[in-house]
Amino acid sequence: MKKILFFMFIALTFTLMSCGDDDYTVDAAYEKAEITNVTLYGRNEAVMSDKTQIDSEAGAITVSLKADADITDLKMVATISAGATLTPGMAVGFQDYSSPRTYTVTSPGGTVVKQWTITVAPATN
Repeated sequence: MKKILFFMFIALTFTLMSCGDDDYTVDAAYEKAEITNVTLYGRNEAVMSDKTQIDSEAGAITVSLKADADITDLKMVATISAGATLTPGMAVGFQDYSSPRTYTVTSPGGTVVKQWTITVAPATN
């Protein structure tokens, strides 16, 4: 009986110790809110973006389109910093990019929040 009580006490002790709050800190090197690439796709899943220019300091991205792209019906896929979140998300689907769109990237720990403006330029003939 003493052995059973002893093992129950040990099990209870480990159970209570494992319920502690596990705080973690995000390494400062990962606290980034950057967009490193943007690709635009058409309905036929073909890449419609031709050239992408990223100005990280200004938070501005300019994407030029291929000649056959419809600027009013594009889906964006962006590459962002590891662990960061993009709002609105890319699951929104196909959108009209005839006017600039603003996105917010938040770093993994939430300490860095950066606004990005994406401007899509139609193809020049």
